[in-house]
Amino acid sequence: MGFWDELTQGMANAADDMRHEWERAAYDRETTGGLELPRAEAEPTKWDSLMAAQDAPQMNIEPPEPQQDMGMER
Repeated sequence: MGFWDELTQGMANAADDMRHEWERAAYDRETTGGLELPRAEAEPTKWDSLMAAQDAPQMNIEPPEPQQDMGMER
């Protein structure tokens, strides 16, 4: 788990604890469940695509031959 993941999880836990304390003071019980952060799937980054491109087989394509212009000369 990275630094930002730990930081956001810690902040979510702190907000959840404060909410539960407020509910206990206001209603003498907890009225809501625990706070769950959504887990997002990691999207590929530019670095991932560059590394994948390096692993891909290289295609050796030769450039086309230059063609002469058949137009009228002035």
